[in-house]
Amino acid sequence: MELVIVIAIIGLLASIAIPSFLRYQLRARSTEAPTNLAAIATAQETYYAEFGTYIGVSSPVPATAPGTGRIPWSAGSGFDTLGWAPEGGVQFQYQINADGSGGGLTRFTAEARGDIDGNGAASFWGFVKPIRGGGLGGLFPGTTCVGTGVVAAGSSGNALEVPGPCDSSSGRTVF
Repeated sequence: MELVIVIAIIGLLASIAIPSFLRYQLRARSTEAPTNLAAIATAQETYYAEFGTYIGVSSPVPATAPGTGRIPWSAGSGFDTLGWAPEGGVQFQYQINADGSGGGLTRFTAEARGDIDGNGAASFWGFVKPIRGGGLGGLFPGTTCVGTGVVAAGSSGNALEVPGPCDSSSGRTVF
């Protein structure tokens, strides 16, 4: 009888601990996107300081969506011109929308798209560098990134020049 009680207690603890652990893993994986978007923004500012223009990368890198696992980073894109590449494999696709007036690209929106929980619904993260008159919308199909900014803690979707989720269902709080 005591053995049955011990087994029941272990089963109860496991049923509580395993889902919490899985949510913790998803929150940890989702940190890749804002970290890489901040690094892309830094590389963009460095490039702009030297050449007076930003870089746009209109094709997603990597070309296929990673899904729940990591896939290798693809070389030979506009990110190489920018001088940025992540270390190791990635769980998100990255893309940059850049435009401007007067011959130079003077604003950009960097985006990340991934489905790290494998539920079939993409999660979008962004970084918006605006000029007067607003920023740019996103390039990914189905994107929720807009030129008015990303969702930040305590914001209604207008945080600029910081990496963050493009909508309330893309952040770490959903895990």
